[in-house]
Amino acid sequence: MKITFLVPPPIDGNIPERVAGCAYLLYYVPNIFLLSAAAVLEKAGYEVRYIETTIKKWDRGHFLTFLKEDLSDVYGFYSVNLSKNTDFRALNDIREIRGDVPIVFFGPAPSDRPAEFVVDDNTYVVRGEPEYTMLELIRALETKSVGTGIKSVSFKKNDEILNNANREPIEDLDALPFPARHFLEERDVYYNPKLGKRPFTAVCTSRGCSYRCIYCVPSSLSFSRELEYKHYLGKKPPVRKRSPENIIEEFKLLKSLGYKAVNVQDDQFVWGEERTVKICEGIKDLGIVWGCSARSDHLTESIVKSMASAHCKFIDLGVESFNQEILDYVKKDIDVKKNEEAINLVKKYGISAKINIMFGASPLETMTTIKRNMEEVKRLKVDQVMYNIANPFPGTEFYKIAKENKLFVYGDYKPVNVAKEANIAYPHLDKTALESAVRRANFEFFLTPRFILKNIWRLGSLDSLKAMFRKLF
Repeated sequence: MKITFLVPPPIDGNIPERVAGCAYLLYYVPNIFLLSAAAVLEKAGYEVRYIETTIKKWDRGHFLTFLKEDLSDVYGFYSVNLSKNTDFRALNDIREIRGDVPIVFFGPAPSDRPAEFVVDDNTYVVRGEPEYTMLELIRALETKSVGTGIKSVSFKKNDEILNNANREPIEDLDALPFPARHFLEERDVYYNPKLGKRPFTAVCTSRGCSYRCIYCVPSSLSFSRELEYKHYLGKKPPVRKRSPENIIEEFKLLKSLGYKAVNVQDDQFVWGEERTVKICEGIKDLGIVWGCSARSDHLTESIVKSMASAHCKFIDLGVESFNQEILDYVKKDIDVKKNEEAINLVKKYGISAKINIMFGASPLETMTTIKRNMEEVKRLKVDQVMYNIANPFPGTEFYKIAKENKLFVYGDYKPVNVAKEANIAYPHLDKTALESAVRRANFEFFLTPRFILKNIWRLGSLDSLKAMFRKLF
């Protein structure tokens, strides 16, 4: 049986980013979440293929020609909110050309709203973590025996959409094969300017986050498992962590394959000093540069020192705001002073401090608090910052608040470029004010000679620099 995972050509030229899952593409990151499911299928003996038409520069005409010549038995789409329209156009193209061939959707959008994706009797949704559910579904499709026994699958039967019981989060992540990176046909296309080296890839060492931020959209895989778990059990799933030994083994494999840079795609990499230091000690002699996300209150001097010695080049800190009342409102459960201490600590050991600042996540936001954020970024001499306007995603507590209080500009969630467009407004802070504020903040940070001269080499090319400016302005 032949399974082909597809990333189809975008409808409007804006390529949805499917790994973080909440923005449009700035640079290519390999979708290791999809590749993990592909690895499980390949290990089970199935013929698997992965086609990113966006990397191949296919237009729709090329895609249609491919479908006319292709004989895959199943097509799969890893879908996020921003990709739904693009993926549905591809679904319609497949139906027109390939008829009733099975199509499987997985990822956060179908996990959250399976009924929207199960459009006919030959369309299926794999909810939550995909690896074992996908394997069971493919086996059932092969024997034409899809039924209610496959956990976390949604499908249609007799005009009724059936949502099977949920599957528990995978307990032993070490038992999974490493992502099938050999399916990436042009690996040098993938890049992270914060690391500045190729070949580049991503690694996931844990799944989930135990904190309760109301706005949070974690990595697309963590969001998928969180949405599935919340729907059925009303709470976040437990965090699952790979062992240091298993992580070190994967890094050593990547070294043997010639990889020079890795982004740790966890929602929160630093889970205790013993585990973090052990990982760092195991990879420091490989010479691979890497970066990660971490909560400020999980960083200690010994942890940061160990990370620096292991060639960690950046730590992404979800600061969000320098106003304590706003942090309390969004349930960040952290002290502003701790964020400042973490920024200085990271910089002390030569690691780039990259922070995220979100405008409008609370009704307590004002032009004064926004201005304070910009001033603090300058005062702390932050290396990199990403200013965004909060957009309440389906499945988050912030989404419920926005719906109940009629905060949505467009009446409901709408995919927008949060680096410059608002879909939320308050009586005292409207859409225009938020968009003007984020534009000014980005302008003051990114369009300085200091930033451009320091970072143009990391972006890889002048085209990449232009792409970043288009996203921001």
